[in-house]
Amino acid sequence: MAYQLLATSTTVQVYGPQLASEALICTIASAPSGSQLIRTVPEASFQADQGAGLLGSLSDAVESVLGEGIAVGAVGTQTVDSSGLLADEVTFTVEYVPAAPVPGPITADVNVPVNVLTADTGFGSFLSGGTAQERILDTYNKLKALAGE
Repeated sequence: MAYQLLATSTTVQVYGPQLASEALICTIASAPSGSQLIRTVPEASFQADQGAGLLGSLSDAVESVLGEGIAVGAVGTQTVDSSGLLADEVTFTVEYVPAAPVPGPITADVNVPVNVLTADTGFGSFLSGGTAQERILDTYNKLKALAGE
């Protein structure tokens, strides 16, 4: 759970047409990679422990993915989900190094929603679009095919 809280800003987190709550958008630096990530934390969770459980789980998940060696970088972002609501995501940079030398790296970005990244996937791939690891491995395999290997 190594991370440093860099900044917070208040917001209203909207869950649907009739449900919203006060929240903080937290920017953290995950360790040891130094990846700058964002996560929206309910105000009550932040007040209880500065969001340590939620922010720590995000940092741990990102560091685990980076530790596997397929993704070489990560950065937090927000996108608009299929419901038209803001969603926290992590953009991983996936790199493939072909057997034959080529000029420059072969890379692609993969966006993984924070809720997918931090979900307990011990019961299988029940997540729409697959787990974070499945999404990243799929992109890696596409890069490998692109390289003709």
